Amino acid sequence: MFPEGTRSRGRGLLPFKTGAFHAAIAAGVPIIPVCVSNTSNKIKLNRWNNGLVIVEMLPPVDTTQFGKDNVRALATHCRELMAAKIADLDNEVAEREAAGKQ
Repeated sequence: MFPEGTRSRGRGLLPFKTGAFHAAIAAGVPIIPVCVSNTSNKIKLNRWNNGLVIVEMLPPVDTTQFGKDNVRALATHCRELMAAKIADLDNEVAEREAAGKQ
């Protein structure tokens, strides 16, 4: 599930909606954040080597310590973790592109 509820189209990480977090709490399952480096203006379709994108999974976020009353806190926590990792991934992409490594 995508917590933003839509594509960002190059606007960075958008605010999270709470539906996926309500579902995770109700099911008693952890959230596995999946982070993707920025693809805006990076991917050129119909090319063999069409750009560098890094995808990384973060450790599971335990939802058992959150209840219905603090779903927004869970969403905020996950968003902060993901924003920090995406910034790291974007830096790694920039460094690898500058060095000519893909």
